Amino acid sequence: MWTVRLHLLMLSQTAACYAGKSSSYSTNLATNMLINYRQFAQSFAFILPILTMTHRLMALEPIPEKLVVLTFDDSVKSHYTTVRPILKKYGFGATFFITEGFDFPTNKKDYMTWDEIAALSKDGFEIGNHTRDHMGVTTANLSKLEEQVEAINKQCDAHGIPRPTTFAYPGNAITPEAMPILKKLGIRFARRGGSPEYEYREGRGFAYEPGLDHPLLIPSAGDARPDWTLENFIVAVEQAKFGRIAVLQFHGVPDMAHSWVNTSPQNFEAYMKFLATNHFTVIAMRDLAKYVDPEIAPSKPLNVVADRQQSVAKKICRDDFRKPQSESDLRYWLTNMIVDHGFTSVEVSAATGLSADEISAAAERLSIHTPTLKTTPDPHAALKIRPYPGGRHPRIGFLDGAIRPQRETKFSVFLPWDQSQYVVADIPEAIWVQQADRRQLLYLAHTDVPTMWSRQNISLQPLEWTRQQDGSLRIERVLPNRVGFGAAIKPTHDNVRMELWIKNGTNETLRGLVVQNCVMLKGADEFKATTNDNKVFRSPFVACRNEKGNRWIITAWENCVRPWGNPPCPCMHSDPQFTDCAPGETQRLHGWLSFFEGTDIDAELKRIANSDWRHGAK
Repeated sequence: MWTVRLHLLMLSQTAACYAGKSSSYSTNLATNMLINYRQFAQSFAFILPILTMTHRLMALEPIPEKLVVLTFDDSVKSHYTTVRPILKKYGFGATFFITEGFDFPTNKKDYMTWDEIAALSKDGFEIGNHTRDHMGVTTANLSKLEEQVEAINKQCDAHGIPRPTTFAYPGNAITPEAMPILKKLGIRFARRGGSPEYEYREGRGFAYEPGLDHPLLIPSAGDARPDWTLENFIVAVEQAKFGRIAVLQFHGVPDMAHSWVNTSPQNFEAYMKFLATNHFTVIAMRDLAKYVDPEIAPSKPLNVVADRQQSVAKKICRDDFRKPQSESDLRYWLTNMIVDHGFTSVEVSAATGLSADEISAAAERLSIHTPTLKTTPDPHAALKIRPYPGGRHPRIGFLDGAIRPQRETKFSVFLPWDQSQYVVADIPEAIWVQQADRRQLLYLAHTDVPTMWSRQNISLQPLEWTRQQDGSLRIERVLPNRVGFGAAIKPTHDNVRMELWIKNGTNETLRGLVVQNCVMLKGADEFKATTNDNKVFRSPFVACRNEKGNRWIITAWENCVRPWGNPPCPCMHSDPQFTDCAPGETQRLHGWLSFFEGTDIDAELKRIANSDWRHGAK
């Protein structure tokens, strides 16, 4: 028994060692070893704690620029005869999605044998599941999906192939109702096509955006066609930036049985040479687990699809860059991102639109580098606040209500005991107003939920915080209907005072002015558990504790109408309401954010309640 335990542990360590090397051939071998290891481990209940420990130790890596996933559908013979040697030559990983559909059982001229499929697996390539009969996944045949997937799983078991953990939707037909079934069957990642964002015939698509795209509905950035040129291929793979991953869909190379998705060997060789020459990282689909947690998924998986469809229809870019406009602007924002927020090059690129090379050159020229040592904050100095730079989404997984969040209302408050960590406050995230018998969104700090302006096809110009000499921040906006609002943020040595105001430039009284203010906890390790069990709701206060219960983050707004938390985010809210605002009037609200070290939260909340926090910054 102890011999078996030692063997398993050595195998896991060896596989982890290979997985830490380049992402090509050795990584695929490592992943195969890990999968075999896990399957073997299931026979021995006593080693499950070792499996859990090994999984936790293998932390996710940052998504690199130029990350491409190669996938091949339909068990085509040329996958073995043509694709295999080319991929081995370049050291690329890939996933082959296997089906026994069409005339696979009898036509061994156009389709692989199971021995050839097993040889691909032994070479280190991934074998994925494409259903037994190439069955389109629709609502009408969901009852057959489990049988269809398990038929391929059983063949893999019979031929010594690791049971598939990835899936490709046959014919690119999809329905979200299939996802619970796939998850139950052990599928971690599933690829669809480029539709419905683009017409199927175009072969175009969007790159995979982890957090926005459900891991069981990963889009194809490109679906290769006979009339593709190298330029078409480049359009697809060059989407692999800003934290996005280009997942490519091929069929046969060539594909004599399916001429409408055929790729010539000459074109394929040119595509692979381009990837190698331009230093792309090319992996199998299962290797996404190195960079993406498949358990983190949006609860409304089609929201991002609708958002992309809208951008295609309106011919607008979905990128939300804020390119620095001067050398001093560049210095400030690179320092903000790299030094203060600890951004990776890819995250800086997502915020600025600059390439990795441009960022590296600018950081070197301006002597801006990631700090190697933690600094001890001065207890007498004001709490450190910075405008949040965007580029790294401030939420954990729960992105349905915040596709393309605007940075203009967000600022970071760094923890007094560790200035490498921070919370992000969104002040205001949203403002609602009552009009006749309905409530309207007067303002929203992201773009996927309709507002009274987007319904009229009116775009609001982006703004930035004005940075004051004393370290405070201020922002103000006038909306198209002459309603103005603004926020002022002032840090002190032990709290941050916040103020919101609204100015009524209309001829009617503004009523029902409810504000949503969010404090997001993703950047504070001790407080980012996805639960409300670590929070105290005592209007107007919301307080979040660490696991030990000896550190707290506290926020409050006067005239709070809803104190709440959102576990999947995780975040905390003290949402206030303005007094009705007559024409020409200005109404104000004051807010509070602080940190507390201690266990008596009741006494601390009482102390704050008895202070002058409702009167703004002093």
